[in-house]
Amino acid sequence: MAEDKKPKIDLKARLGKMGGQTPPPPVSSPSGRPPPPATGSIPAPPMGTMGNMGAGGLSAPPGIPIGPPSAFASQPAGAIDPSNPLSAVASPYRAPTPPAPPAPQRIEVDESAVQEARAGARKQGLIIAAIAALLFAGVGYVAGGASEQNAGRKRAVGDAGDLANDVGKAKETLNSLSAKLEAGREAIKGRKFPDTLAKELGGINVDFDGSKLAGRRFSGFPSTTTAQLVEFITSVQQVNDRKLVIINLLNKLQKPLTDQLNAPAGQQSIAQVIVVDKDPAGNPAAFLSNLATPILVTKEKLDLPADFTFGKPGGGGNVTAPRYKSGDIATKAAALYVVPKTFEAVCPSETAGQLAQLSAQIGSFAREIKGEAAAVEGMDGKAGLSERADRLADALRKVQ
Repeated sequence: MAEDKKPKIDLKARLGKMGGQTPPPPVSSPSGRPPPPATGSIPAPPMGTMGNMGAGGLSAPPGIPIGPPSAFASQPAGAIDPSNPLSAVASPYRAPTPPAPPAPQRIEVDESAVQEARAGARKQGLIIAAIAALLFAGVGYVAGGASEQNAGRKRAVGDAGDLANDVGKAKETLNSLSAKLEAGREAIKGRKFPDTLAKELGGINVDFDGSKLAGRRFSGFPSTTTAQLVEFITSVQQVNDRKLVIINLLNKLQKPLTDQLNAPAGQQSIAQVIVVDKDPAGNPAAFLSNLATPILVTKEKLDLPADFTFGKPGGGGNVTAPRYKSGDIATKAAALYVVPKTFEAVCPSETAGQLAQLSAQIGSFAREIKGEAAAVEGMDGKAGLSERADRLADALRKVQ
C-alpha cells in the first residue's frame, strides 16, 4: 500500500507527446492513484520489476522514480509533482529559450529634415571646396606673383640700362650746348655779335623729358635714384625753356648790337643835341632832341658838321640849326652836341643795357650746365647739370 501512495511520473509528459508543450502536473484520482495514461502511450513498468540498474546491478529503491530508458534520454522530462521532496533536485535541465527577435519597427523620418541635412552637407561641401580652391589659388597667385615679380625685376634692370644710355646722350647734348654758349659769350667780349648763335641753339634739343618714363618698370629702383631721375627731367625741361629765351633775345638785339659792336675801338656815336630857344612864356630854355642821323666820332678825330638836323622839340618833323660856335645863343639860334658818355650816365641806352643783359644770360646759362667752382678753397662747388647726369647714369647702371 506504500507504493500506491507514491506519486507516479507521467512518462507521456517525459516523451514529449504533447506537441512540445509541458503538461500540467498530474491530478490524483479519488483513490489516490494517477489517472491511466492516454491511448498510444508507453506504460511505466512496475517499479518492482525494473531489476538491477546500472553497471553495478543495484536495484532502485522502491518508490523512487527513475529516468526514461537511454533511447529517450534526449526527450524532455515531465514535470515532477511539487509535493515530491526530490522535486527541487530532480527537475530536468531545460535549455534557455533564445529570446525572440525583436519585431521590425518602421522608423518615420521627416523628409524636410533630410532635405535640410542634405542641403547643409552640400553647403558645407561647397564651402570646403571654395576654401580649397582659394588655398590653391593663393599658392598659384604667390607662385605666379613671384614669377611676375622676377620678370618685372629683369625688365626694370633693362629699363634702367636704357635710361642710363639716354642720360649719357643727354649729357653729350648738354656739353655741346654749353660749348656754344661759351663761344657766344667770348664773341661778345671781343665786341662781336654772335650772329650764328641763335640758329645753332635752335638746332640743339636736350632729349630727356617725361616721355622717357612711359612704360618703364621701376622695381628695385632705390628711392634716391628715382628722385635724381625726376630732378634731372625737370632740370632738362628748364634748360630747353631757357634756351628759347636766349634765342628770342639774340634775334631781338642782333641789329642794334651788331651796329654798336662793329664800331671801331674808341669810336663814339653822337646822337643828341641841345637847342636853346624860348618857352611859351618867353623864357630862354634848353631843349634836348635826337639827331636824325647819329654822328660817329673818335677821340683822335672829332669831325662835326656845320649844321645839325634833329627832331623839332615840340614835334612835327625835323629842323636844321647851325652848330654853335660863339655869340649870344639866346638871340641867335644854334645847337650844341651832347657828349655820349654823359648821356649814357644819365640815360643809359637800350642797346647798352641789352648787351650787358645778353652777356649775363649766356654766362649764367653756361654755368648752370658746367657747374661752378667753389668760391672758397675747401668748400664744395655747385654741381652743374652735366655732372648730375654722370651721377644719375652711374646710379641707374647699379640697379639690380
